[in-house]
Amino acid sequence: MTGRAWLVVVVAVVIGAVLQAATSVPGAGTVSGTTLVLDVTVSFLALVLELALLAWAVRSIALHEPLGRFPRRLLVWSALLVVVAAAVAVVLGPVVVLVLVAGLCVLPAAAAGERNALGGLRVFRRTPGRAVGAAIVAVVVAAVTWVLALAAGLFLAGALGAAAMWLWFGIVLALLLGQWTRLAARVPTPSATAPDEPATGTTAAPRS
Repeated sequence: MTGRAWLVVVVAVVIGAVLQAATSVPGAGTVSGTTLVLDVTVSFLALVLELALLAWAVRSIALHEPLGRFPRRLLVWSALLVVVAAAVAVVLGPVVVLVLVAGLCVLPAAAAGERNALGGLRVFRRTPGRAVGAAIVAVVVAAVTWVLALAAGLFLAGALGAAAMWLWFGIVLALLLGQWTRLAARVPTPSATAPDEPATGTTAAPRS
């Protein structure tokens, strides 16, 4: 049953939005350094946990599977994704959409328990047409989200605007993860497709 998975999605999106709104600091230059560091740390941890929980729960929903054991390595990949996205946003903002697309490949693979979640990028090699189409959808959705975030900042001030933006972000991310999880399920992992090979040193010697 996917009831637990839906509950995880709802809780992750709502709690994530509340925490992000609570840690948004208008006029960051007027707060103490300790408060700013604490807010950034809580925001980072909340986003990492939200990404990991969504990838885990959405896999159960998209593939109609029971909610399995949470893969702890998924937290590591979520943290790496957030760090890379933040660094890229500082250097060259528009390129963040490429990080988003990569994350949509990596997170489902990590949720599936793959040791090297970068293998999720194989969808572009195995099903290039579907993968490119899904990537275009992700880029368009990211652009719409950016416009809506600007609108939320104009019409909904302070924590209310931040909460609305992060609620939308969580919902959109869950939908995109569902699409990419189903896409990844069409592509077998290398371990499932590699031909059987005899183990080295185990071949029986011919009898004389």
